[in-house]
Amino acid sequence: MKNIFKKLLPLILIGSIPFSNLFYWTLNNTQRGVYNVTTDLDKSLPLIKIFIIPYMTLWFFLAFCFVYLCFKNRKIYYKIMLTLCLCYVAAFITYYFFQTTVPRPIVTGNDIFSKLILFTYNSDEPYNCFPSIHVITAYLAIKGINATNARKSIKIPVNILGFLIIISTEFVKQHVIMDILFAMFLCDVILNSVIHVELQYKLYSSKKSYSVSKQNIEQ
Repeated sequence: MKNIFKKLLPLILIGSIPFSNLFYWTLNNTQRGVYNVTTDLDKSLPLIKIFIIPYMTLWFFLAFCFVYLCFKNRKIYYKIMLTLCLCYVAAFITYYFFQTTVPRPIVTGNDIFSKLILFTYNSDEPYNCFPSIHVITAYLAIKGINATNARKSIKIPVNILGFLIIISTEFVKQHVIMDILFAMFLCDVILNSVIHVELQYKLYSSKKSYSVSKQNIEQ
C-alpha cells in the first residue's frame, strides 16, 4: 500500500493546474486597464467553428500526457511541472501589469459547434489572453512527451492533437497570434533555464565531490 501511495504521490503536482484557476479568475477583469494586441493577420483569419472540438479537449489531453509522463519518466515530469508552475507565475504577473483582451465575433446558428463556442464565451471573460494558458499547458505537454522514449504511436497523436489545440485558440477567437507566440516563447525560456540550472547544479556537485575525495586521499 505504501509503495502504491509513493508512486501516486507525484500526481499531486497536476493539481497545480486547477489550483491556478483561483488566480486566473481573480485577475480576469479590466480593473487595471486593458490592451489589444490583435494584428491584421488575426483580423483576416475567420472563426472556424469546428476548432472548438480540439479546444475543449485540452483537459483530457493534459490528464493523459501528464499522467503518462509521470510514470514514463519521473525526471522529465518534474522538470515539466516545475516549468509549468513558473510559467503560471510569469503569466499571472503579466496579466496584472499588462492585461489584454480579444475581440469576439458574433456567433450565429443552432448547430452544436456554435453552442459550444457560446458556452465557452459565457464561461470565460475575454481577458487574461497574453500569454495563452491553453497554449502554455498544451505546448509543455507536447515537449514533455517528445523528451521521452515513448513510442511513435504515442508521440504522433500527442503532437497532432497538441498542435490542433494550440491553433484552435486562434480559430475560436479566444486568443490572437501574439498570445500564442509569447506563450511558446515563455515555455522555451523557462524550460531551458530549468535544464541549465540542473546541469550547473550537477556540475557543482561533481566538482565538490571530487574535491572531497581528493582531500581524503591526501590525508
